[in-house]
Amino acid sequence: MNFFSPEVLIGRVIGLVIGFTLHEWAHAWTAYRLGDNTAYTQGRLTLSPRAHIEPMGIILALIAGFGWARPVPVNPRAFYPHEKRGLVIVSLAGPLMNLLVALAAGVLIRLLTVGGLFEGARILVGSGEIIQRGVGTAGALTFVYNVLGTIVLFNLVLCLFNLIPLAPLDGYKIAVGTLPREQASALIRYERETTLALMLLILLGAMSSGGFSPLWAILGPPLRFLYELFAGFYPVF
Repeated sequence: MNFFSPEVLIGRVIGLVIGFTLHEWAHAWTAYRLGDNTAYTQGRLTLSPRAHIEPMGIILALIAGFGWARPVPVNPRAFYPHEKRGLVIVSLAGPLMNLLVALAAGVLIRLLTVGGLFEGARILVGSGEIIQRGVGTAGALTFVYNVLGTIVLFNLVLCLFNLIPLAPLDGYKIAVGTLPREQASALIRYERETTLALMLLILLGAMSSGGFSPLWAILGPPLRFLYELFAGFYPVF
């Protein structure tokens, strides 16, 4: 597959803009509901992509598969006396929102497929191999199919990647807030090392060139499971 084919590129742009925007908005909204006004006062409690998108982050996500948005500022002290619980809930909100976006796009694929509109559409997302479903359909339907499929894919990646318990990801904050005190303290002491480990994982993934990638080994199995569960087909990743 050409990762820069029109449908995949459009799906990437839509999926990442929606995914990044709703991810950060979910953090801001949840923090606000729990009593932290920090994001609200900084104009982050909005669904406008301009408030959340980091241009370089989304460009790298489009061309390199790794990017970032503007982190939402959170003040855990505003959650007193349940600072840890509040931080865990806020941290979970972002990945869960990406999961909901992927689910919505996957359900739409299922509904249109059940209606017969997507029978025979060529699935281009994944490693590049084309999966033919049925007899064949018009190019426009295949185009829509792959835009939706790419939205599912990228939002699942955003969800699962952010749940990795390495700083500065949401999974790190969730781990610190849920682990027993000794383990949480140890994780905090080695925050810098976990950040370096994350950078190494990303670097090894970028250098894999189709070979073994430790990051893909972590994300691949749950990604495949959720993709099939949501969209109803098993793409070749």
